[in-house]
Amino acid sequence: MISSLIIFTQFFSRIPIHKEVDYHYLSKGIRWISLFGLLLGGISAGVFMLVRVFFPLPIAWVVALITDILLTSGFHLDALADMADGLFSSRTKEKMLEIMKDSRVGSNGVIALILYIVVYVMSIHYVALSDWQYIALVAVLSMIGKGALALQLVNMVYARSQSGLGHVFCGTKTQDIMYAQILPICVSGACFGWKGLLAYGLVCISALGYRKFVYSKIQGHTGDTLGAFVEIAHIVFMLGLMI
Repeated sequence: MISSLIIFTQFFSRIPIHKEVDYHYLSKGIRWISLFGLLLGGISAGVFMLVRVFFPLPIAWVVALITDILLTSGFHLDALADMADGLFSSRTKEKMLEIMKDSRVGSNGVIALILYIVVYVMSIHYVALSDWQYIALVAVLSMIGKGALALQLVNMVYARSQSGLGHVFCGTKTQDIMYAQILPICVSGACFGWKGLLAYGLVCISALGYRKFVYSKIQGHTGDTLGAFVEIAHIVFMLGLMI
């Protein structure tokens, strides 16, 4: 478990841990990826609590988002932009994959980022929670995203002909993916009741639809399409809480 949490921290965040860990622990430790997400989200929740003492809820919510971006260097937001640029380019599979490798952000990527941030920021006005539940929401969103990422790894096919970082997740054991769902389900239910369970259920359903969409475009996943769903899962979960 410790090796997996270390490699997840090195891979998904800017937190410096100077310890050599085999990259294979990225797939071997998938059962712990939701726990990693909860620990990472706990840092943002701590900042949220501090800011909330002095400022209104919307300001604390935005600062929590900024904290997450600083912790991760916008790792998954970059993936969301690349995915949008590639898959919505109306090109061939090979061209889509080429576009996603380009470090420049195109118009589709910019639109995706704007829509994500607008929906994320506005959602706090429509999610009716108690004070402690708002803190819990900040803490669990990263966990929700990481648990959702694990769902995309079931019998995953890598879309590129050459190996990349996303290829390391191929062959992830289904039982480890299922283990990764236990914490999001339990925590969602404990913190938000039936709405939390419903919200995570919607995340699971959207995971199937997203996978089908991606595979219809490029016949598999890349690191960008995997990372993009982390951010999509955040939005789906919050929309579920609004029901």
